[in-house]
Amino acid sequence: MRRNGKIKAENAAEFMYVLPIVVKAFEMEIIPANRIVAQIGETLILTCNATGCASPSFSWRTQMDNPLGGTVNNYITYSTLTMNPVSVVNSHDYLCTVSCGEKGKKEKSIKVELYCK
Repeated sequence: MRRNGKIKAENAAEFMYVLPIVVKAFEMEIIPANRIVAQIGETLILTCNATGCASPSFSWRTQMDNPLGGTVNNYITYSTLTMNPVSVVNSHDYLCTVSCGEKGKKEKSIKVELYCK
C-alpha cells in the first residue's frame, strides 16, 4: 500500500515484474538448398547460415573428403564456399557443419552438379 508516496516493505511483493525472454532455437541452412546445377567456368558460391547461436563455428568438407577446390570465408553468422571458376573437380556433395557450444552441432549437405555450355 502507498502512504505519502512510499511503498511499505511487506507489500513490495505485489509489484513483481515478468519479463519475457525469447530464445531462438539453434538452426542452420545451406543456400541454395539440397542441389545446385552450375555451368563450368562460372563462379559458384555456397552459403551456410546459422541462427540462434551467438558464436557459431563453421567448417566445410566434401562427403568423400576430396579437396574443397574453393575458398572459405567465415563471418559472424554465416560462411561461404566460393569456387571461381567452378570446374569438373567441384562436382561433389558438400557438407557444412556448424558447431554452437552447448547447443551442439548441425550438418547439412548440398549436391553440386555441373554442365558445359
